Amino acid sequence: KKNVLIKTFFFSEIEYFNVERSALKNTSFPSFPNYYKYQLTERLDYWSYRVISLGFTLLTIGILCGAVWANEAWGSYWNWDPKETWAFITWTIFAIYLHSRTNQNWKGTNSALVASIGFLIIWICYFGINLLGIGLHSYGSFTLP
Repeated sequence: KKNVLIKTFFFSEIEYFNVERSALKNTSFPSFPNYYKYQLTERLDYWSYRVISLGFTLLTIGILCGAVWANEAWGSYWNWDPKETWAFITWTIFAIYLHSRTNQNWKGTNSALVASIGFLIIWICYFGINLLGIGLHSYGSFTLP
C-alpha cells in the first residue's frame, strides 16, 4: 500500500514537471517569440553552468594556493581574515549552485537566482572588503576619492 502511494505521487510529479517543461516547447506558429525566448534561456542556462564550473575550479585552486602561500608567509593556512572569509562564502555559494544543478527542480530560475547571489558576493568580496582596509589583506585596500 505504501509503495503504491509513493509510486503514484512520484509519477504524478514527473508528469507535472514534464508538462511544465514542455509548455514552451509545444508552441504554435503565433508564439514564435516564446519559443525563441525558451531557446535563449536554455542556452544561457547551459553556458552559465559551464562558465561557473570553470570559475569554481579556478576559485578552488586559488584558495588552496593562497592557503599554502599563507602558511609560508604567516605560519598558518587560514586566519579567518575578512578577505578569506568572504572568499569562502563565495566558494560556498557557488558550491550550492553546482549542487543545485544536480536537482532537476532547481534548474532554470532557481539556479539563476543562486548564481546572481554569488555574483553579488563576488563584488562584496572584491570591493567591499578592500574598502574596509582591515585584516591581513589590507595591503590590497584602496580609498574612495
